[in-house]
Amino acid sequence: MRAFIFAICTLFVGFVQASVYTEGALVAPIVLQDQFEHEVTVTSATEVLLFSRNMKGGDIIKEALEKLQADNQQGLDNLVYVADISGMPSLIAKFVAIPQMKDLPFSMGLDREGDVTKVLPGEKDKATLIRLDKLKIVDVVIFDSSEALLKALK
Repeated sequence: MRAFIFAICTLFVGFVQASVYTEGALVAPIVLQDQFEHEVTVTSATEVLLFSRNMKGGDIIKEALEKLQADNQQGLDNLVYVADISGMPSLIAKFVAIPQMKDLPFSMGLDREGDVTKVLPGEKDKATLIRLDKLKIVDVVIFDSSEALLKALK
């Protein structure tokens, strides 16, 4: 009986790990609230999805987007930034982090529970750029510097 339970658990863990989106997968539409409590959506019109799993990855994206906006670059219309802030203590998020995010010149969808973004590809301390074509993943690139991300966005 223990062997049977172990086998089922092993299969389940493999299934859960395999459920992260990869190139060619169709992304389900994403709806989250941003730092201003407005709706942020990933729809079939979204061409670029930026994603961060933690603060360091978020800093990479923040620096790249601030430079992009400072350069008055076009192409931000079809870009959505989503951040998983589920690892942040809720009091810190509510009273420190989110008020600071309100000073940013761009909107970011905040996944407070981590449920929506758990299927998005990403690595700790890095930023993820996901190129989409009608919600189909065309390309996934992981970045460890804002300069490299900025170059890819231009």
